[in-house]
Amino acid sequence: MFIALQNKSAYPQICFDLLSYMRGKLPDFLTYHSINHIIDVANVCDDYIKFYDIDNEHGKLIRIAAISHDLGFVASPKDHEERGILEIKPFLKDSLDTTEIETINGMIRATKVPQQPKTFFEEILADADLDYLGRADYDTLSYGLYKELKHYKAVKTDKEWLDLQINFLENHQYHTSYAKEHRSNKKLKKMEELKERKLRLKF
Repeated sequence: MFIALQNKSAYPQICFDLLSYMRGKLPDFLTYHSINHIIDVANVCDDYIKFYDIDNEHGKLIRIAAISHDLGFVASPKDHEERGILEIKPFLKDSLDTTEIETINGMIRATKVPQQPKTFFEEILADADLDYLGRADYDTLSYGLYKELKHYKAVKTDKEWLDLQINFLENHQYHTSYAKEHRSNKKLKKMEELKERKLRLKF
């Protein structure tokens, strides 16, 4: 299923250049960290920009960071945030100043787990990246992550996958007031559901 980028006219050309670049480079086995995930995060960020009435200049930087936050997966999942920051340099150097680039870099770094955002804009990227934890499509998207982790042999059994999900949800926290209000309750319900599922299963 293809996810459409909403509010396209608000995005600078660099975002479309990045999407085109990643479509040709991201491996097919990335069933979670895919173009769909990138667009999903960008759409959530667009909602945040509207909700918090963020000005156009900062909105542009948030949108660029959202589109580029998993760019590093073109090379490797290991330290992909820092790899992405290196990969994006050629796209940014002629159109943004040093402060703007550092702002984008900070937002990309804020998506690294465990998340430790230092600014409000970094909180937005961090929460948008894991927005699905508190949404109705959690099972669908998490299954994509499961398949991807299986490919990397990071998860070998259903029990490991269930334990990983429960542990992640227990240790995750949202940062923005919007996410705390609109995503936290569903995330907690999903965590309890997974715990109940584990009790019912015989491993």
